[in-house]
Amino acid sequence: MRTLFFLLLFVNLAFATYVQLEPAGGSAAPPAWELQPEKIKLLQALPAPATCLEWGTFVEADLERLEAAIASHELDGKVTRQELGTAPVYWVHIPPLRSKRHAERKMGELRRLGVTHFTRVDDTSKWNNAISMDFFENIGDAQTFLAALRKKGVRSAIIGARNLKQVKYVARSPEENMSAKMMQLKEEFPGSELKTAKCANA
Repeated sequence: MRTLFFLLLFVNLAFATYVQLEPAGGSAAPPAWELQPEKIKLLQALPAPATCLEWGTFVEADLERLEAAIASHELDGKVTRQELGTAPVYWVHIPPLRSKRHAERKMGELRRLGVTHFTRVDDTSKWNNAISMDFFENIGDAQTFLAALRKKGVRSAIIGARNLKQVKYVARSPEENMSAKMMQLKEEFPGSELKTAKCANA
């Protein structure tokens, strides 16, 4: 019995000594969350993701007017047009008129009524010589816009549904001057959105 007592005492003393010496010995592995200096340097050396300005969303029918506005701000060649696929939109427009002359006469009437946001469709489609007023992603916005035209005296405009290609314009790592010009573009196209995003394929 006495021998068993001393044996247990020896085991307890040995374990206590091990617990006290283990931290000082430095043999324990470093915590998993600690980064080695070499890894920290590697992370710091990685380039930051490029930032882009994205301006959109527009439909293909507005491309001529968009490209002209971009050129007027000396941004042609500095922004990239990206296609976003086809989507349904609601088109506020005046149906095709008999000729270019009739369309121009109608546009003169619109100006006298105080309407300045429109474009004559000039192509070989069935919409040739229609007068495009604007495009909307939801019917409610189109109806609100049409009601505002009615108050100005525009009676021939209607709403039609079309499937059109959508696009956006992207400026990669823009300087301050370029960002200011894109903000001006946004103001010239009510309803458009200008936002900052991580560049794709950066």
